[in-house]
Amino acid sequence: NPAKIRAMYTHPGYARRGIGRLILALCEEAARREGFLKVELMATMSGEPLYIACGYKPIERVEDDRGGAPVPLVRMHKELS
Repeated sequence: NPAKIRAMYTHPGYARRGIGRLILALCEEAARREGFLKVELMATMSGEPLYIACGYKPIERVEDDRGGAPVPLVRMHKELS
């Protein structure tokens, strides 16, 4: 089973400063220490480019309509080395 990264957001005033990459790297390292070989997450469309740049690959595209308006998401995974 993969480790799951739940929710991660960067305040717009701090975007593009490496904070998202740092948080992601810390999550991946924690998963490695716990013996996980794979990580999985759900990405928003605005977050997808970051995850692709960090080595994540899309698995499936879905829509979350639980809040009333559908939100496109992409389930992504990465093999940990």
